[in-house]
Amino acid sequence: MSETGVWGAERSAQRQTTLPAEQLLHSGNAGLIIHRVGMLEYEMAQEGRDFSVELVNYMNRAQVGVATTFLYEEVFGVKDRVHWFVHMKSPELYSRLLEMVDHDAAFQDIAQRDRLPKKGGGNWEKMFIYGSLRETIMCPQHGFANVGHEEQPSDPRERRESFVPPAVHQTSQPPDQQLNSANAGAIILRTGDVRYEFREEGRQFLYDWSNHINNALPGQATAFIYEQTWGQQDRIHCLIHLRQLEDYRLVQEVDRSEGMEKEVYDAERVPEAKGGGKWDRLFVPTSINDTVMVPHLADRR
Repeated sequence: MSETGVWGAERSAQRQTTLPAEQLLHSGNAGLIIHRVGMLEYEMAQEGRDFSVELVNYMNRAQVGVATTFLYEEVFGVKDRVHWFVHMKSPELYSRLLEMVDHDAAFQDIAQRDRLPKKGGGNWEKMFIYGSLRETIMCPQHGFANVGHEEQPSDPRERRESFVPPAVHQTSQPPDQQLNSANAGAIILRTGDVRYEFREEGRQFLYDWSNHINNALPGQATAFIYEQTWGQQDRIHCLIHLRQLEDYRLVQEVDRSEGMEKEVYDAERVPEAKGGGKWDRLFVPTSINDTVMVPHLADRR
């Protein structure tokens, strides 16, 4: 089985590109992820999706080894809000994307072409609601205490090329059973703000939770954790990759299991010197939010 596997392959984001799986960057092997969100105008939503599909396909072919981008759309959330995940090894490679945007004629044709001939003319600038395009930079979580499976990559080339150790090193799931943004059928983005005084404890809790999910559901769910970089301090993220959207019920079953309750939720998380307490003291109230996404496919309207 290839690095990105075959789980959910029929409805996965890797179908958005013709590149072979071994050339794809994704949430498991990238050193950072740029998560871009945009809100489409209802009347131009289909044109906006068509534009995004064409752009992603071209960018992936033009930026092999530099960046891989996948397009997801929100479900059980805001209608016609779309998400792009731009996966890179290291932030300095972003200059190659800028070079393409500024000087690549094929890219500029895709971006500037009239895509609204029957709606007054225009390109992507008319398709998206002003102010809705925003980016968050997420890096795989690294460097905090007592993380048993987080290790430096064994390949020296990976250590040099990757901004931080990729998320695959957070889990002991067999590589051929790991899900990621390329081969998953759905992703849940879970975001939470850790109280500053509990930053280590909050990260440890989320790692313990994701590790419990990974150990219980290889091939059906894989959770990786990330921290926000060049953004809000101590905002952390978990990408819960599902083989298919229906497998979320399995995550819920594990989340409600006796083992999870005893080993993760009931564990004392806050040192006595800080007043003691469990996981619910670690996060800012109302800050934990889930966004459910599925890969956009050209045949999905």
